[in-house]
Amino acid sequence: MRHSGRRIATAFALTAILLIMSSCAGQQAPAQDASVRGRHFTLRLVPGPAYKFTSWRFLFPVTIYPQVACWIETPPGNYVDAIYATAKSARETWRAAPPEGRPEALPVWFHLRKAWGAAADGTSGATPSGITAQDSSVAAALSSGTYVVKLEVNRSYDYNESYTRANSGVNGQPSLIYECAIVVGEEPSKGVFRPVGTGSIDGSDGEIRPGLEGITTALQLLERAEISYDEGASK
Repeated sequence: MRHSGRRIATAFALTAILLIMSSCAGQQAPAQDASVRGRHFTLRLVPGPAYKFTSWRFLFPVTIYPQVACWIETPPGNYVDAIYATAKSARETWRAAPPEGRPEALPVWFHLRKAWGAAADGTSGATPSGITAQDSSVAAALSSGTYVVKLEVNRSYDYNESYTRANSGVNGQPSLIYECAIVVGEEPSKGVFRPVGTGSIDGSDGEIRPGLEGITTALQLLERAEISYDEGASK
């Protein structure tokens, strides 16, 4: 009986290690290509205090990171192209999700994808150190001028008094929409994102609701979010 108990404990321990390794493998940062030259964007997201959350699945901890999508629009609000999206949202590889997926995770991005066939070339998971992603294909195709960059961020189980498990499901607080302006031209430029509204709590539409009423810890997912444009070699 004693040996049997040890074998069971060992099996549990090995299973836990495999699950943790699998979880970490799915969260790896995108490889940065040091040879990127010419016009390119660099998106940098710095984690805040509410960036990650540990959810317990039976006896095993699973770390939940935010879902993110970033895209460019013209000043009047016309969609241009996508710069980045986390893998689950880009590929809709949700675990234990209903057939329709999880449109409530990033509803604005979800409906843009349906309307425009939007896609992001370089996808990855969020990591403990945040996200740094580069894109040269979008920057190279843009005419010189000023553009609006939008960022949608959401993390599951981010509950508060206004958004409870009962009224918001897995989501918790709705996705936050950030935006900034970026100048594409001959000189480097940078934009710092600011929150401007929220997405649909149930994913039923892609509208942006102005204001941040009822939002608390969702504003602490990111400490800083910025995007830069450059024409030289990446550093």
